[in-house]
Amino acid sequence: MDRAKEQVFIDAVRERRHQMYRVALGYLHSAQDAEDAVSDAVESTWKSLKHIRNEEAIPAYLIRCTINAAKSMLRKKKRTEPLEPYQETLAVGESGDPITDYLSGMKEKDQLLLVLKYQENLREADIASILNIPRGTVSSRINTLLGRIREQMSKEGLSCD
Repeated sequence: MDRAKEQVFIDAVRERRHQMYRVALGYLHSAQDAEDAVSDAVESTWKSLKHIRNEEAIPAYLIRCTINAAKSMLRKKKRTEPLEPYQETLAVGESGDPITDYLSGMKEKDQLLLVLKYQENLREADIASILNIPRGTVSSRINTLLGRIREQMSKEGLSCD
């Protein structure tokens, strides 16, 4: 295997491990399960490394594998847990904060979009690559979600600033 590609992989894991953990925790709501999912994702990416043609895709591949590992764990365990622990990982505000309340009422895939965009500071192109959807869809869905939040806040007499 190419040494340069191995080094890119190692660097990507070092740079993204906390991000991978937060994404897994958002799905699994358990620190131990999130760590296991990250470990599975790193292993899966390592095994697939020789098939990844573009080294720049490795960080997005790691996040995608983390999402897949977390979903796989959920399917295997067939468990459902309340969303409250997930809100702590969002770091968007304190309990009772309107933004946190609006996020908790959203579908998981919508929450993931906003977390990847605003908490993880990923570009829309990177999010599209991770989620395997067109970049325009990412942009459109984020704008729609923000519009819904603004509308709801306006109805409640809260400022959107």
